[in-house]
Amino acid sequence: MKAVKKIYMPGSTIAEYGSLLSEYHMEIVSEILKADIAVAIGGDGTILKVMDKLLGTNVPILGVNAGHLGFLADCELHEISESIQCLRTGDYEIENLPVLKTTGPGGICVRALNEICISRAAEGGILHIRVLVDGREVAVMASDGVMVSTPSGSTAYNLSCGGPILHPNLPVAIITSICPHLLAIRPIVVPLSARIEFTIIRSRGKKPLILADGIAKCGSMKQGDSITVQVSSLSCPVVRTGKKSDYYAMLGKKLGWGYRG
Repeated sequence: MKAVKKIYMPGSTIAEYGSLLSEYHMEIVSEILKADIAVAIGGDGTILKVMDKLLGTNVPILGVNAGHLGFLADCELHEISESIQCLRTGDYEIENLPVLKTTGPGGICVRALNEICISRAAEGGILHIRVLVDGREVAVMASDGVMVSTPSGSTAYNLSCGGPILHPNLPVAIITSICPHLLAIRPIVVPLSARIEFTIIRSRGKKPLILADGIAKCGSMKQGDSITVQVSSLSCPVVRTGKKSDYYAMLGKKLGWGYRG
């Protein structure tokens, strides 16, 4: 890859970390499209916000973990000097993460890097949701909601709801029910190219929300409404400098596997 000379950083982190990049004679630019890459420093939430902001620009993102888990990051904060050296010499690769999209009942289109979710409101009752994959009915789920997640998002909300962990390079998506009423309802792995349709069959109380990466961006649904979730034509390019080449070792370290309690 080409050597990196111009870097974009969100305004909130320039004051704190900008001088660090200046030490390596890298120019910090204020316009995203003039940058060779973007650097996002923080926890997964912060890195996710920067990724969302840059969708469609084709500017790769280097995630630096300054939070807790940091699954989306390429390196830890104390390793940033090594990663910057890799950027200077062109010793890095670009990995494109898949992005999901859906359109709410109001016509607003949203995209998500981790998951798109239908979730009952705090004052709402249990939801009955019909699930179709490529036009074929899979199940009617009685639950608090349902989500579709990407492989890179499998360690986020999907994991806390009992879904499987997937390697980021797998071309698949996961359908996971949230607190299902029946234990027989289990997560389902489908091709990334699948069209996944959700229809609200029954809903009580306040309307369920449509969440993209945990944020309500396209409103709510009522009984009878449907949405379709599918992979977007956009992808999110991320920088890999080799610090996470051993994905399984990183996973075990982040989740505390192999350590006695």
